[in-house]
Amino acid sequence: MASNKNYAYYLRGSEIALIEEDLSTDSKWKSPIEAITDGLEIEYAYSPRYRINDIEDKSTALTGYDESSGLLKFTGSGLSTDAAITHIVIKGSARWNGLHKINTLNANYWIVETKYNGAVVTESGITAYTDIDALSDESSEIDLPEYLSKALVYYVKARMAEDRMDIEAKEYFLREFRAILEKHENSKAWSGRKVIPGAHSIR
Repeated sequence: MASNKNYAYYLRGSEIALIEEDLSTDSKWKSPIEAITDGLEIEYAYSPRYRINDIEDKSTALTGYDESSGLLKFTGSGLSTDAAITHIVIKGSARWNGLHKINTLNANYWIVETKYNGAVVTESGITAYTDIDALSDESSEIDLPEYLSKALVYYVKARMAEDRMDIEAKEYFLREFRAILEKHENSKAWSGRKVIPGAHSIR
């Protein structure tokens, strides 16, 4: 009889990590401790706070990072000082991948609003993308499929109904919200689908 294996996951930015409960010793959660011979399927959807418009365009190689008055400073050479750059997205770093808001632009370094108080680090393979759209205020465009946009409308209506203490309307809009989410998730299922005619249909 196969023994039970308990798995869980945690999120760190745009990454997902799988962990397993070690039942043989102290029941602590660890990196998977046994081989998974029968396979394990994970479906994970992540909605970021930014969108890279063109991954082939406006990418800059960085050489490492440093600290500047308690803020993170990315170093490089020939960096853009275009005032239109308000955010950057870092890829390829062991620590700083993700979205960062610009504080200072210089041809030899970029200071971002991310807090950092540490040593100078040289790191190869860091790429910064500047052609991005970041969510910054109410006018920002949320990158959602058209079908899920309808769900978002129902969710906002539910919260507005809750604010005015209309519990019946709140529950109605939340039901519609969950129904759309469920249909969207079911559409991802990899299986055959059959249409069965009703008992009184023409055959």
